Amino acid sequence: MAESAPKSQKITKQIFGETYTIVGEASSGYISEVADYVESRLLELGKVLPNASKTKLAVLCALNLADELFQMRDITAKANENPELEERTKKIITLLEEGIIGDHF
Repeated sequence: MAESAPKSQKITKQIFGETYTIVGEASSGYISEVADYVESRLLELGKVLPNASKTKLAVLCALNLADELFQMRDITAKANENPELEERTKKIITLLEEGIIGDHF
């Protein structure tokens, strides 16, 4: 049986006083959560810069979100650069799990 293409979800959300129709392959709940997050970040910036235009706030918000993305990318890259650390972490987790399970059974 051939795989069907992911079904696009379409939702309408109000973000920072504007209505947007958002289409994506993620669940509508996820899309809504992302939109709510963007709006919350815009509202935070709006409180700090009450006289800034919506365009300026949108660009600052985009820069802040890009910064978060880059920081997470760097953290992930550093974790992947050190396989010994990853292996040691897995061993510690296994030992903790065994200790926890051992205490309960």
